[in-house]
Amino acid sequence: MTVHFFEPPPVQKAGGLELAIRHLEGFLLRAGVTVRSNSPLEQLANRNDRELIHFHGVWQPVFLKVFAHCRRARIPYVVSPHGMLEPWAWRHKRWKKWPWFYLVERRHLAGATRLLTTSNAEAGNLRRFFPDAQCVALPLGLTSARRPDFTAARQALGWDKSEVVILFLSRIHPKKGLELLLRALTRVGNASACRVRMVIVGGGEDSYLCKLKRFVQAAGTRLPRVDWVGEIWDDRKWAYFQGADLFCLPSYSENFGLAVLESLQVGTRVLTTNQTPWGEIPSWGAGYVVEPSENAIRSALGEFLAHPEWPFEKRAHLATHVHAQFSWEAVGASYLQFYEGVLQGRSATV
Repeated sequence: MTVHFFEPPPVQKAGGLELAIRHLEGFLLRAGVTVRSNSPLEQLANRNDRELIHFHGVWQPVFLKVFAHCRRARIPYVVSPHGMLEPWAWRHKRWKKWPWFYLVERRHLAGATRLLTTSNAEAGNLRRFFPDAQCVALPLGLTSARRPDFTAARQALGWDKSEVVILFLSRIHPKKGLELLLRALTRVGNASACRVRMVIVGGGEDSYLCKLKRFVQAAGTRLPRVDWVGEIWDDRKWAYFQGADLFCLPSYSENFGLAVLESLQVGTRVLTTNQTPWGEIPSWGAGYVVEPSENAIRSALGEFLAHPEWPFEKRAHLATHVHAQFSWEAVGASYLQFYEGVLQGRSATV
């Protein structure tokens, strides 16, 4: 089997999207699948019936020639929107997206053999546009074998054991809800009573970063200590996940939320919103899932700060549970079956 990946340019896939693509690619290669990225059209001749195309993302004009070639050469193709057609994403720069979608993009997505999502919620949203499409929901797998290492991580980062560390590690974009988190922290009374350190790892547009930093400066003592670390997407990020007491991703929209999985796999609790597909977190005793609102986040933070202790045994138990459910050994077989279904024309709807 040969799978051709077509991907957005590097600047548009930094962070979670790049990780998702590369680790899927790594699993497929280990399973004996040939994977090629952004192949020239002359290499897409469909010389046999074991070749397909996998588009990652939408809104890419460079994909248009490939879509047309697939139809002419009768090469099956699948599309992973990676959250780019979620309701919040539609509202962001709506004036530009709607015309392009209805004039150009919709036809190409409607012609896909399958639409691949990472959650049932995203699949449901896609069916509103494509009621006859075969939408398949498959979770992403772990991006590393890392496990809890709380004490060593804290020492490496210089965080005192008496501090309560709240971590935000993601692309800094309005969708991610960092402003909500900062505003909520100004209203949590015990944030000032505890030794809280807010650590922000990530990067974004300068204008938006300046806006957030001005807010932090104006808040003064209403906020705990805030560390702006900058972008870290390589293995150095793991110490932040391992050493934090609580990871926060208060997003308005996430098709998966890979950073949530990365936090859970090292046993660190999570505060996220019901706009991510992580509703099981409270039942695992692993954190909080709330509305993406300042009041809801403030309430969850207050509950957490009242009892921030999290024994190593609970970290280890959570990590073991997540590794068992989301290792590529656990989820990878479903991807192979998915691709086989595309090639054989079998029904594989959710």
